[in-house]
Amino acid sequence: MLYRMMEAFDALVRTETELWNLVESDLRDAGAAGLGTLQSLRVLHRREGRGRVRDLCDELAITTGAASKLTDRLEGAGLIARAPHPEDRRSSLLQLTPEGEDVRVTGEERARALIGQVIEPEDAASLEAVLERIRTRISEAEPAS
Repeated sequence: MLYRMMEAFDALVRTETELWNLVESDLRDAGAAGLGTLQSLRVLHRREGRGRVRDLCDELAITTGAASKLTDRLEGAGLIARAPHPEDRRSSLLQLTPEGEDVRVTGEERARALIGQVIEPEDAASLEAVLERIRTRISEAEPAS
C-alpha cells in the first residue's frame, strides 16, 4: 500500500492543477477576476468583509510578503480598502469595497457553476472531509530525516 502514496500524491497535485487551470481560464475568458483574486476576496467575505493580511496568509497558505503584494494589487484595483486596525497599530484592516463584493459574487457564481460540472454534489462532502483529514495530518507531520 505504501508504494501507492506517491501515485496518490501525483494524482492530487495533477487534479488540483488541472481544475485550477480550467476555472482560471473560464474566469479570464469571461473577463472576470482570476482565481487568486477571487480566493482573496472570499477570505475577506468570510470575515464579514473585513480581515487582515495575516488572514490571507493563513487561509491561502502564502507568505507575508506574497500577501502584502496581493493586498497592494487588490487595493490598486479598487477591490479592497485599508484602514488602521483599531486595536493593533502594526496591522491594517482590509475591507471589501462594493466593487470587490461585486467581483467576488460574479466570480464565485461562475466558478461554482463550472466546478459543479466536475465535482458532483454527493462527492463534494466526501472530498472535503478527506482533504481536511490530510490537512490535519500535514499540520502534525514532521519532515523525514
